[in-house]
Amino acid sequence: MSPILFLALLAQNTFFGPTFNPAEPLPPPKPHSVRVEVLVYDDSAQGGVEIKNASFDGQSIPLKPRDINYFRGGASFQETAGTYRLRWTVNRTKQAWPQTESFTQIVTVDERDLWIQITIRGTTAQIH
Repeated sequence: MSPILFLALLAQNTFFGPTFNPAEPLPPPKPHSVRVEVLVYDDSAQGGVEIKNASFDGQSIPLKPRDINYFRGGASFQETAGTYRLRWTVNRTKQAWPQTESFTQIVTVDERDLWIQITIRGTTAQIH
């Protein structure tokens, strides 16, 4: 190999340094989003309550007729860290009073969370 060709090959290095001006501040980091999954079930006890409607942070969760496992529906949301309101309304039997009752649960999403599952079963909500 000739010395001229060898020097030409060495001169082809490229510098991949920073592409921003160090004097300018960096853009703020994007907020971490957490997947929140809400599952809705009717109460499986004899004469148990039936879910009338459910919502998470004001967004309605679509419900369908219950299946053999009392499952009514579910929804997934991408949320950032903060507190959110979970609401649902149930229909009781015709003998119980009041016939409809509303429930509210505060859900806290931490920035360290990767995924949160909320199960509404009748009059209770469990956060996993």
